[in-house]
Formats: sequence, C-alpha cells, structure tokens
Amino acid sequence: MRARSEEKRSEEKKGKLEKPANHYKSPDDVVKDKDLSPAEKRQALNTWEQDARQMLTASNEGMEGERPRPTRQSSARRGGSRQGKDRRKAKAQALALVS
Repeated sequence: MRARSEEKRSEEKKGKLEKPANHYKSPDDVVKDKDLSPAEKRQALNTWEQDARQMLTASNEGMEGERPRPTRQSSARRGGSRQGKDRRKAKAQALALVS
C-alpha cells in the first residue's frame, strides 16, 4: 500500500515538472509548492515558459492548433484576458524568488 502511495506522488511530481500549467494556476503557485526542491521549481518554471513561447510562436505562424476556445465560465475563472500578462509577471517574480 505504501509503495502505491509513493508511486502516485512520484507520478504527480513528474506531471508537475513536465506540464506545470496543468497543475498550477500561476507560476507563483509553483514557487509556493513545498513538495518541490528549488531546482525542481526552476525546471517547472522553465518548462512553463518554453510551453508559452511555443504556443506564442505557433500562434504567430497561424498554427493555433487544438487549443480549445475559452468558454465564458473558464475565461472568468482565469481572470479574463489579463491572465497571460499576470502569469508572465508572476513567473518573473517567482524566478526572482527562486534564484
């Protein structure tokens, strides 16, 4: 039973490092996560940044892909159109805290 619990935590941590946007609301939440070491926090934040850059590049090239359109509810939950700006600001602050 204990091995399953550890395995589940390991999978969850792996997900946090590989797809941080799926596990955290903002980059600041990554910094606040006590389960991650400073190196893991940097890794998650760098991954998040790279994903955002790739989405921006794809969008600029007209390849928006399969990204779902936000619904009225999800847009309100994310804080509307300011989300991207707020996340970039939070990420910059978070990197400053970790560094």
